[in-house]
Amino acid sequence: MNKLVIFRKLFECRTISTRLTADGKDIPKKKTFENRITLIGADNSVSITDLKNAQNLSARRELKLVKVQDADSKTRRPVYKLMTNAEYHEEEISRRKEKQVARENNSTKGQKLITLSSRIAEHDLLTGVKKMAKLLEKHYEVKVVISGHENEETKSEKIYSIIEKNLKSVGQLVQKRSKGSNLRFQVQPLRDNSKQTNSDQSSPDQNSDDKGPL
Repeated sequence: MNKLVIFRKLFECRTISTRLTADGKDIPKKKTFENRITLIGADNSVSITDLKNAQNLSARRELKLVKVQDADSKTRRPVYKLMTNAEYHEEEISRRKEKQVARENNSTKGQKLITLSSRIAEHDLLTGVKKMAKLLEKHYEVKVVISGHENEETKSEKIYSIIEKNLKSVGQLVQKRSKGSNLRFQVQPLRDNSKQTNSDQSSPDQNSDDKGPL
């Protein structure tokens, strides 16, 4: 009787602490890896550890523990690196430069589309150029489409040349391409256009040399 009671108690304890399969075999518990990270050492060695051990290691070696990646695409673990003060300072400067470049590249407020005909009159063209200049000064990117006709590619190129010359102080023409009879390009505002030339020099109306017949 005593053996039966002891066996029953052992069985009850086992069912509470472990899981069993249908045939009575134990199912091994899954190991939990909380806060597991990939750690890059100061000598560029790579190891897998947990965040607490990495923090203790950085404190013992008087190094900075810096997260360099939120989660690796393969391991799904965040990536940390141990850095000296000099390396950390250099990394911070590099990050600031990257952010500054990103801000400059994304400084435009949006894009505006202007469509012109290759048969546009000179006065209307210069009015359109004025409009482009105002948009560029407001930090808009201008997308220009010159709608051409058969055998009038020369006129489209002439219009492109006039626009380029009159906007050189406030914008840069990029991505010039021809599609069928149309000529397409974009005008981006200059990054450093805070110091512009005076209005007499930049105004399309007063640059008589840049106009030229269409």
